[in-house]
Order: sequence, then C-alpha cells, then structure tokens
Amino acid sequence: MLISILHRATGDGMALVGLGVLVWWLGALASGPEAYATFQGAMGSPLGLIVLVGLSWAFFTHMMSGLRHFVLDIGAGYELDTNRMWSIAAPIIAILLTMAFWAVILTR
Repeated sequence: MLISILHRATGDGMALVGLGVLVWWLGALASGPEAYATFQGAMGSPLGLIVLVGLSWAFFTHMMSGLRHFVLDIGAGYELDTNRMWSIAAPIIAILLTMAFWAVILTR
C-alpha cells in the first residue's frame, strides 16, 4: 500500500515540479544570459539543490516502481514473498541510485 502511494505521489510530484523547472529553464535559455544566470543561481542555492535532489529521488523511485510492476506483471512475482521482497528492494535501490547520481554530479 505504501509503495503504491509513493509510486503515485512521486510520479505526480515529479511531473508537476519537473515541468515547472523545465519551463523555467527553457524560458531562461530563450531570454538570454542574465535570465539563465538567475536560473543557475536559484538551482545552485540550497533550496534549489533540495528540489533537484527531490526530483531525482522521485524519478528513481518511479523508475524502480515501474520495474517492480514489470517483474510482477510477467508472472514471475505473483507469489507473496516476491512481492514483499520487491516492496522493500525498490525504494532501497531508488535511494542508492539517487545517492550514486548525486555523488557523480557533486564530484565534477
């Protein structure tokens, strides 16, 4: 149940916040260097980094939930034990992927 709620919440949140950030980024690109510098400053601030980390976590959670559904829907995971294992593994893998993603970004 919790994974189902997280799957929907992170997918909707990713779509809404991500669309806003994408529109702002494209508008800043089209407006010129000053607008783009403002966008970079906002996304480089602590609050902007929290938004970006949240977006990446939502993306990886949504991706892992989709993979979980794919595995369960092909008939390999209708057993209760497999379903429980994926319910625990999917969010843990999403957290690890988010941490690895940001480790790569922050070391550049």
